[in-house]
Amino acid sequence: MPENHPVTDSSNRNYLILLLWVVLTAINISKAYHIDDTFHLEAALWIREHPAAPMSGNINWLDYPTPLYTHNQPPLFFYLLALAISLLGAGETALHLFMSAFTLLALLLFRKLTDRLRLNNGSLLLVLFALNPALVVNQNLMTDVPLLVTVLAAALFLVRAEGDSKGIGYGFSALFMGIGLLIKYSVLPLLVVLTLVIIIRREYKFLVVLLIPLGMLSLWSVWNFMEYGSVHFLDRPRSGLHINRLWSFLAATGSMAFFSAAMVYGCLKRPFVRTGIFVLFSLFLLLVIAFAMGFVPESGLSDLFNVLFVLNGLIVFTVLLSKFLTESRKNGFQQYISTGAFTIFLFAAALASFMILFAPFMATRHILLILPFILLFTSGIFENSGKAINRLSLAATVFMGLMLGVSDYTYAGFYRRMAEKSAALQPAGVWTAGHWGWQWYTTSYGLKQYETGTPEVRPGDVFIYPANIPRQDFSKNLTLEITGKYYEEFCPLTFFSGNNFGSLYSSSMKIAPWSLTLKPIDTVYVCRVTANNARNSD
Repeated sequence: MPENHPVTDSSNRNYLILLLWVVLTAINISKAYHIDDTFHLEAALWIREHPAAPMSGNINWLDYPTPLYTHNQPPLFFYLLALAISLLGAGETALHLFMSAFTLLALLLFRKLTDRLRLNNGSLLLVLFALNPALVVNQNLMTDVPLLVTVLAAALFLVRAEGDSKGIGYGFSALFMGIGLLIKYSVLPLLVVLTLVIIIRREYKFLVVLLIPLGMLSLWSVWNFMEYGSVHFLDRPRSGLHINRLWSFLAATGSMAFFSAAMVYGCLKRPFVRTGIFVLFSLFLLLVIAFAMGFVPESGLSDLFNVLFVLNGLIVFTVLLSKFLTESRKNGFQQYISTGAFTIFLFAAALASFMILFAPFMATRHILLILPFILLFTSGIFENSGKAINRLSLAATVFMGLMLGVSDYTYAGFYRRMAEKSAALQPAGVWTAGHWGWQWYTTSYGLKQYETGTPEVRPGDVFIYPANIPRQDFSKNLTLEITGKYYEEFCPLTFFSGNNFGSLYSSSMKIAPWSLTLKPIDTVYVCRVTANNARNSD
């Protein structure tokens, strides 16, 4: 019956959300702890035992244990993780199911935003968002998906504040921004967005809602001062401004924007553009095949990919800015800045600007916060692009999302397997160096974590460490002799690779977010300590 079509469409999208959630959960559920997961687990374990002193715990994340207050993040997520560990244990399956709840919330909130903005292609945008590698890869036990939930919720309530429930809309938007601030300070520029939107709409009495996030941040700062005599937000590690951060940001964006073809064709719907898009996709496919067959060397490939990613990132933000200028001229600037579309643009612009100016490094997880707003704001361009190019963009996104997701799953699992193999050496005095998931698993197996300069290392002890992860600096007093090594042969599942020192989690102009590889994941070295001059001097 025709009158039931809207209900049927809503039901279909619910099934789509469920399907996407199952796929995302399946990729992450048994994944080994990886990258920053270990830091978050150790912080949560400290907080579980010391809930009143969350920043006073020490974690060995550099060369030796340092207090949590010297690191980047506030601890709200760690409290949630501590609660989950208390209820479910610290196993991968249980905690990844806990994290999948945030993934589901992110999908539901994104769908709510497409409905609120009355977008006609919400299902397409939902799949482009859900199966983008930025979301597929960055689930783990990281702060980014929970943070994304607070950002999407803040955006939804701010867009809803256009309607009748202004107080509720502004109030809950401010509340979710405050919650986000206690997960990660990168939400801070959204307070500027909230302020601008209220002023633009001339609803000045609602500026009072800013007291919610500012009050939460102030109370947190008072807690810091009472706990350790300083303010974490003000003491946060900083890095100087550099033009390379802009290029790295563009590269990170471009490496995830497999939908840029639809954006280009939606703006320039010409036969030669359509032909050019298919030619470029074909050339890239030929490059992949040539590399797999050994005709293209791996050296320099990361640099080539980074150049392509920067150009792709430039396309994305050029289209974004062009869309804003076109719409504001067409509708009149004063009228346009009062719309929900402008609010979405402000979210994208504010988060992107903050990342470029203040992020200590660039990573695909940063792009995850911006990605949904890029898709929502340019939805009309996807509508104009047509089915063929949209299907091509959709296929590329789904394929690369799954390939990079499986690749990263395999990458993380390598260190879990190697830690288990290293545990067989435990009867001797065995030390291990290296962070990420390797640190969690080797510690779980009873190996001793090395601290730079410790005199406890004895001649005859064994040292085990992977070559290509961050680790503690070895003291100059130590003399090590390599006695063996563990590695696995190249696995085709890591052909599309973020294995270059965790490049999907930290990239630069020298390291592309992802590339192609025919190399093994890593090598774990086994060394014998032949001398420790620090002990001799004692």
